[in-house]
Amino acid sequence: MSALEKLFADLPRIPSMPRVVQDLIASLCKEDVDIGSLVAQVKLDQSLSVRVLAMANSSAFGASKRIGAIDQAVTMIGLVALRSLVIASGISRAFASVEGLDMPSFWRQSMICAGVARQLGKHQGVNREFAYTAGLMARLGQIIIHLGLPDVAARLDSSAAACSKALFEQERALLGLNHCEVGAELARRWNFPSTIQNALRWCAEPLAPEAGPLAAIVNLSCVVTQGLLEGDDPEKISVLLDPAVLARLSFSRVDAQKRIEACVDLPASVEPLL
Repeated sequence: MSALEKLFADLPRIPSMPRVVQDLIASLCKEDVDIGSLVAQVKLDQSLSVRVLAMANSSAFGASKRIGAIDQAVTMIGLVALRSLVIASGISRAFASVEGLDMPSFWRQSMICAGVARQLGKHQGVNREFAYTAGLMARLGQIIIHLGLPDVAARLDSSAAACSKALFEQERALLGLNHCEVGAELARRWNFPSTIQNALRWCAEPLAPEAGPLAAIVNLSCVVTQGLLEGDDPEKISVLLDPAVLARLSFSRVDAQKRIEACVDLPASVEPLL
């Protein structure tokens, strides 16, 4: 049995995704989503309804009057934002509390990374909702490691960026695997699209022959997220990006800096999602 198989075999039950999240994941490639059915499912989920209303009433959407109905809120925020909110809510509630991890901080970082990935995915030939979801899930493997091997997880550098080579090598030395492999396996068990599985598996090795462009986007997004959380300006963050990974996406550093500039408000904008 491989280290990866043993980790999942020794885990407590892996949470399942709510039906509404499963439906949205299945619809990521579709444009003709049944909004009425989606709204009906959101209305049945009190926690999710509260988040949808909070987002619609946030400054990001500039509502002129208080919105109190889910139907109005969905019209205000649109399908893309609703998909993001439902998927983020479903995944974050699957792991509400994990010993050894600051979960509010964990999800704040993950949601910023998701937003950055969506921005970097513009015009790069990738599905932007795939990019958002892959960015959101970039660190999920760390949760599984904490659940299955808490003593070993406590020895890992918790301050390292999710896709950093240093963390990748430390995990490999201590565990015989890395959280990228673990995250990809979780995505497989949750029936996420193979493109997202690939992005999670190779996000720490985006130049590997097996890695698709989405892996490179997630890799860069992790670096950008770290910089945003530290309060660095876009130019400083862009200098930290691996030139080879930028080239993989045909990005110039100027291109990257412009995309990062569009992300500077993300730390504040994710608050309604938390």
